Amino acid sequence: MEKVVRKICLDSDTIIGLLKNDDKTIAIIASLDADFYITSITLFEIWTGRKDEENISELLAWLDTLEFGKEEALVSADLRRKLRKLGQEIDIRDLFIASICIKNELELFTHNKKHFERFKQFGLKLV
Repeated sequence: MEKVVRKICLDSDTIIGLLKNDDKTIAIIASLDADFYITSITLFEIWTGRKDEENISELLAWLDTLEFGKEEALVSADLRRKLRKLGQEIDIRDLFIASICIKNELELFTHNKKHFERFKQFGLKLV
């Protein structure tokens, strides 16, 4: 029987934690037996705020990047419509990240659970 490997997407705040050598973030990631990913949205956020290109480039080489494509755009649009009907607005980047994770069946590791809790009802799993 083949072992099922967890697939975990790292949010921007966890990437920042790694870059700052945050003990808590490093310990959690080290304890997880998983393949790790980032979204193209997270890549945009991290690359925009970068201070040390070499450090970031090394970290990014370790992670697979998931793109925001047609199917993710459709999931995002559906989720946004549903959230609007519930009277909830969401940061568009968080919506895109959540949609990529839902579409690709990845768990999301974020320290900012408050922003992503509302997506659990649509299938998002948080670490």
